[in-house]
Amino acid sequence: MISWANMIYSHSVTRSLAGLILLLQGLSSVHSAPAVVASRDAPALTRLAQQLQDSPLPMRSDFAWLALTQMAAFYTEEAERARRETRATPRARDAAQWAASVDAYAGKIALLADSISSESAINIAVGISNEVHVYVDGQPVILTAAISNQQAAYESRVLERYCILYICEDLLQDVDFDEPALAAEYVTTDPGLAYWSFSQHSGPVCMTNDGLEFQFQQMSDLAMKRAACSQVVAELSALASALAREQQQGASINWKSLAVHPASPETDNRVSIGMHEDIHLRLPTLAGLPQLLKMVRPWLTARVRGDTFQLVVLNAEYLLGLTEPAEPEAGIQRYPAFRKEYE
Repeated sequence: MISWANMIYSHSVTRSLAGLILLLQGLSSVHSAPAVVASRDAPALTRLAQQLQDSPLPMRSDFAWLALTQMAAFYTEEAERARRETRATPRARDAAQWAASVDAYAGKIALLADSISSESAINIAVGISNEVHVYVDGQPVILTAAISNQQAAYESRVLERYCILYICEDLLQDVDFDEPALAAEYVTTDPGLAYWSFSQHSGPVCMTNDGLEFQFQQMSDLAMKRAACSQVVAELSALASALAREQQQGASINWKSLAVHPASPETDNRVSIGMHEDIHLRLPTLAGLPQLLKMVRPWLTARVRGDTFQLVVLNAEYLLGLTEPAEPEAGIQRYPAFRKEYE
């Protein structure tokens, strides 16, 4: 028996044109897929969906958002690949038309994902042939048999992201997560990516699997918040990697004077890491957020040392430069795993 309360608590402390037409048709009408029990030899995504059918809304919302955003990303990649591989060939024109159709569908899926909020009605159903259906406010999307030649990779990516947010050992009890090779299939690390959750405990949350968590107070303007958080996470990851390389090469980093200086859009930013010692990286967003850079310094220090560090950023709207502070202390940061050595 799965304890949904424990699951949520643990989280709160990441084809052919014919097939594409069928999927597009699936967005235009609502059909309830018959609820069935997924067989033990069904794909892991199907078995996960089976477990989530009656789960709390935040868990279903997280699954739906991950599944749809990853689907949109895969379709965008497929369209770009078609253009690239047929460029300067007789098939270029047909491929361009096909790619345009795929891009259009990817855009619809992305918009549907961006519409998900804590108020959205999310339903997950497993059909009689182990197909997985997700319904967002009544709009259905089929997740299985959706991406030609890339379905397995797509399903693995969704599982990977979801297993970062929740304990997959409880959700997929027939998987031996003590087996390193098997566990790695479901849980991998990608520190440069941001994952989202719509937890009922803390509102919308943008997080990484290496310790960053940005908590937002409002559900409004989610697309803007997702873009901003993804950019900041990518830049922080790039900065941490660059600082680790510099330290490995003998550089001494003065953490208290660490600064990212503004630069023109065409050039890299100058990053001061010590007295008369700079590196250059493209960090345009961090250059405009000196207060945030100061707050994440303990996390950066730990990352460079190879340690783990959990950093929760409260009122992320303000700290990411999206809004003005709601109150005088809105920018104060708490460090759940703060240790003096990282000051």
